Amino acid sequence: MTRSKTTATTTDHSRALLRTAMLAALLPAAAWAQQGGQQLPNYIAQYTGRWSADCADNSAAALQVRQDSLIAESGKRRVVTREPQTVHSLFGNSPPPAGFDVALVGDTGKAGALTFLVYRSSRGQYATLDADKPLAGQLGPEMMKLRYWRCNGAARALPPPPEPAAKVPPPPTGSPAALAQGPAMQKAWRAALGTRENERWLVRREGPAPEPQWVTVDGTRYLLHAFCKPHDCYDNNAIALYDQGSGRIYGLVQRNGGNRLLGSPPAALAPQLDKLWREQWRKSN
Repeated sequence: MTRSKTTATTTDHSRALLRTAMLAALLPAAAWAQQGGQQLPNYIAQYTGRWSADCADNSAAALQVRQDSLIAESGKRRVVTREPQTVHSLFGNSPPPAGFDVALVGDTGKAGALTFLVYRSSRGQYATLDADKPLAGQLGPEMMKLRYWRCNGAARALPPPPEPAAKVPPPPTGSPAALAQGPAMQKAWRAALGTRENERWLVRREGPAPEPQWVTVDGTRYLLHAFCKPHDCYDNNAIALYDQGSGRIYGLVQRNGGNRLLGSPPAALAPQLDKLWREQWRKSN
């Protein structure tokens, strides 16, 4: 049997049971017995309260289960049913889906039936929607596909598990001089410069240079590499700050008296770069 046929069959079962439940609710017990029916117990009080796609957000799509009505609403979309009933045997001879608890069914009259299908999971109880076409059209496809978690009561949903903490990069290791000329730092530096840059001393970080060293800036340890253009160090020079753990690199380049920052350093780091640059190339000032 195809999925569409299975869905149609399930919906037919739901609607038949809904009619039975509503008839039992609307007729007095004696009249119902005269028709050969049996009064159905109603456990709606066990499920009253707010159910929401996001319990922490009051504007999120939500369901309300009340003793006398079921309400589904999101923004301007709102459907209200009357005299809801609980139905446990919703799937006929077919086994219920995993975690299925109960169906809360209500009637709107001419527009048809609205059903809250309640499930249990490790996080708590949640509900999904099933509805006749007119009601499904009023609510829209987005509301029809959501899960609505129980926001109150003993079976309310637990908050989603926290995201795993970001891995802390290992502390920098190795010889500063070797790392300064290694492929990882060179690749990061080339990317920060951009492919149009072709001045050899700047691209390859060649020329006169103090010894590379470790420095700590705002709690992060960087490899500091200063270098300059041969025979013109005062006006053409640069520094590079390389974070070995994350692979990020920042720089300050001076050419012909103008300074340029590289690597989009955070606002708090920019003055630190300027300070380090002055320590390397303007010590006499």
